[in-house]
Amino acid sequence: MHHRRRLFPLLFVFSAATACINVPEVESPPNRPDADAGSTSDAGSEEVQPLTLLDTLPAAGSTQVSLEMLPVLTFSRPIEADSLSFVIQPSVTLARIEWANQGATAILHPWSRLSENTTYTVTVDAKDLDGHPLTGTRSFTFTTTGPAPDTTAPTILNTTPGHAAIGVPRDAVIEILFSEPMERTSVQTAFAITSPAGQNSGNFSWNEADTVMTYTLPITAAYGTTLSWQISALAKDKAGNFLTEANHREFRVVRQGSMVLPIVYAMSGSITTSDVPDSHYRNYAIYQIERIGDNSANQSSRLFLGFKLDALPSVLIRINQSTIRWWATNQLGQPFEKLGPLLMEPVDVGEYLPQTSVEEPDSPVLTAAYNAQPRATGLTITAAETGLPGQFDVTPYVAQDWADRVERNHNSQFRLRFARETDNNDDTDELRSSSGTYPTLAELEVVYEYP
Repeated sequence: MHHRRRLFPLLFVFSAATACINVPEVESPPNRPDADAGSTSDAGSEEVQPLTLLDTLPAAGSTQVSLEMLPVLTFSRPIEADSLSFVIQPSVTLARIEWANQGATAILHPWSRLSENTTYTVTVDAKDLDGHPLTGTRSFTFTTTGPAPDTTAPTILNTTPGHAAIGVPRDAVIEILFSEPMERTSVQTAFAITSPAGQNSGNFSWNEADTVMTYTLPITAAYGTTLSWQISALAKDKAGNFLTEANHREFRVVRQGSMVLPIVYAMSGSITTSDVPDSHYRNYAIYQIERIGDNSANQSSRLFLGFKLDALPSVLIRINQSTIRWWATNQLGQPFEKLGPLLMEPVDVGEYLPQTSVEEPDSPVLTAAYNAQPRATGLTITAAETGLPGQFDVTPYVAQDWADRVERNHNSQFRLRFARETDNNDDTDELRSSSGTYPTLAELEVVYEYP
């Protein structure tokens, strides 16, 4: 009897590791030429039995297979090690193959544990020591153990803006919070702006956990637009579970309104210096003639414009634009050339500017208003900007007055003055507003956003 020692190198498909190991001596099959077939010519010959995959571990169709399981292939007789090839899907990288049963059994050693809840398919091919090919069943499947598969449908936990929200900023983004990590492509495909048209080419972004999707509109929504969107039931989580139903939401973008506020004459008008130091007077309790500059007595006048903001909606969200229109009806002398630039300053002068006369100018209220510190740096106005009317953007000042409306009692007040009080040349250099030329001294238009 002859014995052969064989070296079985590992050949396999889609595996990253190769190992060559020695296996025990394998006894030659009885029908090999070097086997003892008898000494007489009529010893006869045996029919060769097919080479088959006799057994596998785990058995075909097994479930809940341990992640540490070493797959075992047992053939009906020893095989040539270098003829063994196999494919494992999903792919598994092997560290080595261990041989047993005189080369009829191959034990596969993966580099790492198998994956949880995964169905593996193993397909095998081989030849025996005499080159006969494997016949019959060549593949088997098994499924590993692991946590119970996720079969829970995802849900939408929250959306921003909320459903039926009003007063939403025009550039708002849509955020959707899901109950579990989602498969991004399916959600983005399922999402749509259903109204108005032209809003479906925006940008998507996600948080790292894939639980929050954010959509940015491609076009800033028009004022007052009701924007509707939906996610169909084709959106799914990472386990492949779909939303149980389509979800629809809508919200309304802020609206825009405007209002013209009349001047409040009780806290408006000209205040003029008198010949008495630190004394001031106000000629008219109603609008007749108002002035800014100096007169022939070298007395300086400053003009005050006061408005009440309480007519604006209490739910006002933001002031977009505020414009003072002031009617300067005529000019005496050269106030811009002689008294320097004209300034419009936000001030706080209280609720009432009393009427006095040049003969009785003693009024602490008027003196305090005349000398009031500006609430902020004012505007510089050129001669070309005055007129019938001159229009002046006072948005930041009115917005601040609105923010401070409780403290300010809804007042928004401005003072017009030249940088120099007088040039002491005994000439009149004034801008004047006359009710005889135009009945309105000034007005304030406010453009605002509201829900």
